[in-house]
Amino acid sequence: MKPFKDFVQNTKDDTVYILVSIIIITISSLCKSVIGNKLSRIIILLGVFLLGYSLTLYLKHIKSFHFKFLRNLIKLNKQHSILKIKLQNFRSYKEIELDFTSDHVVLYGPNGSGKTNFLEAISLLLPGRGLRSSKKEHFPLIEFSTKKQNNDWAIHYILKRGNKTNEISTGIKTSINNINSSRIYKVDGSILKSKEMSQLVSLNWLTPTMHNIITGSETLRRNFFDRMISALDPHHKTRINKLEKLSRERMKLIEKNLGDESWFSILEKEISQLSIAIIVERQNFTSKLDFFTANPKSSFLNSVRISWSGIIEEWLQNKPAIDVEEKMANHLKNLRLERRFSSFGPSSSVLKMWYGSSHISSEFCSTGQQKSILVSIVLAYSKLLTEKKEFPPILLLDEASAHLDEDHFKALFNESLETSSQIWMTGTDKNIFKRLGYSEKIQYFVINDSNITQPVDL
Repeated sequence: MKPFKDFVQNTKDDTVYILVSIIIITISSLCKSVIGNKLSRIIILLGVFLLGYSLTLYLKHIKSFHFKFLRNLIKLNKQHSILKIKLQNFRSYKEIELDFTSDHVVLYGPNGSGKTNFLEAISLLLPGRGLRSSKKEHFPLIEFSTKKQNNDWAIHYILKRGNKTNEISTGIKTSINNINSSRIYKVDGSILKSKEMSQLVSLNWLTPTMHNIITGSETLRRNFFDRMISALDPHHKTRINKLEKLSRERMKLIEKNLGDESWFSILEKEISQLSIAIIVERQNFTSKLDFFTANPKSSFLNSVRISWSGIIEEWLQNKPAIDVEEKMANHLKNLRLERRFSSFGPSSSVLKMWYGSSHISSEFCSTGQQKSILVSIVLAYSKLLTEKKEFPPILLLDEASAHLDEDHFKALFNESLETSSQIWMTGTDKNIFKRLGYSEKIQYFVINDSNITQPVDL
């Protein structure tokens, strides 16, 4: 409906110009004998020019209307959203069940009220440790296969994917002796593997603790980017795990003076191949990410540039990957023979980030600027997920307004809408959400001591 309203509004002036042009041409033609042939022809030409210009604008607005209409239709068909959540003995929630009817959801309340706990439950739709990176032992146990349900935890979702809905449950399954435990998923009554679940659901999130990605160690930044890449390409994680295993094996052999030259040669060649593949994949991913971060649609979100640096990255600038593999293998051999064990390869790569048109390095940025860098990366990643996967990711923004002024927070929300994602936001200040201006699209909930209610009036 909105694209049609915009079309009517935008074409008002065009329609007036077209009518005026036709009137001018008609009157000039009829009054030729009065105003003279020469003047009549001039006026008719001006009328034709105005008519042509007006028709061009009109056709342009028609094209825009069709584009917006089709885009909205695509969004509708690719809707990816949570319709219902039921929590049982999860964190601070004993038992709660909520239905969601809007495109986006806001949970507001004081600190410690249970907002992050609720978002964590949503993040566990994906395999892994969720937005808090919690280990299995941090949760009570659940046994789907037994009748015992007391003191168990489980999360139940109704997930909408286009025209389809799925009922999903997840929790921890333990053996009879309580020794072994594992996360399991049930989708419409059938148990799914983690890999299958990753294909079914797409999620992305932003939390206050993620600020450490900007201010913390290089290892944190590398791990953060590697996790993003692995969500798009599972082979990336496989390569990293294999590289770590082979590197440990090589170091043990060196320390114990074991292994012959031929075996070391095989190991170092494979390590080099894996290393180059990982670094190249990082560079390719970052280039795609940089396309979005360098050109934000909102005027309030400054551009962010991202790149990798390191010895291997420098070699790849001047040599093809296959030559760099050989060069790295020779370098590893020389280090081994000289008994030097300095960090080398993907584990020593440095991720550089710059903010704004002045290209301020992230370590010299203010807290607000560093937050903007992180926001830009998260939103860009959401757009990449949308391009790669069938459905856009569900976006979790925990305390997203922290360190952002109101204009930047509005810009964040507006750019989030461009991802076609269902957006979940938490915060302590309800007035910020009230002033977003999208109240018809947002469903509000108040949280106090893990009790969730819908306010009568925001």
